[in-house]
Amino acid sequence: MNNLDIIFQRKSIRQYQQKSIPNEMINIILDAGFSAPSARNLRPYHFLLIDDKNILNKISTLSPGKKIIANCALAIAVLGDLNINDVYEFVLNDTSACIENMLLAIEGLGLGGCWCGQRRDDSEKIIKELFKLPDGVFVSGFIALGYPNEIKTTKNRFDKEKVHHNKW
Repeated sequence: MNNLDIIFQRKSIRQYQQKSIPNEMINIILDAGFSAPSARNLRPYHFLLIDDKNILNKISTLSPGKKIIANCALAIAVLGDLNINDVYEFVLNDTSACIENMLLAIEGLGLGGCWCGQRRDDSEKIIKELFKLPDGVFVSGFIALGYPNEIKTTKNRFDKEKVHHNKW
């Protein structure tokens, strides 16, 4: 698959087979995250791999958008590190770029993935304690992934009504 095919065919998969993902594939996905652009190339991110079913189940109860995490083979928590870059918005942008790169790698490998956002709410404290995160480190988002157990098609999402030139 070429790069544009991967971009246009990427979709959110929410149902997974209970099948382990080989380490080689996980490393490719992580490498894609590490290859994301970063403000001033500070790379203020870390990746936490989660395959313990008890932890996956706990995360899945924290919000409706995370329910799918209970059934994935692996979740990756993408962590922002304010000790490396203290501008929250830049760290959030950098970690978001990591997540998108990783989702594209997941698609290119024939796996399925879904971005599960993380709000700055009460669940943030629960997650920080669950993962024993140091001060200044937060979960920007989760990626649920695995071998797809559903078939989804994609459609062209180009919307010329949302394209503006020089002004609104």
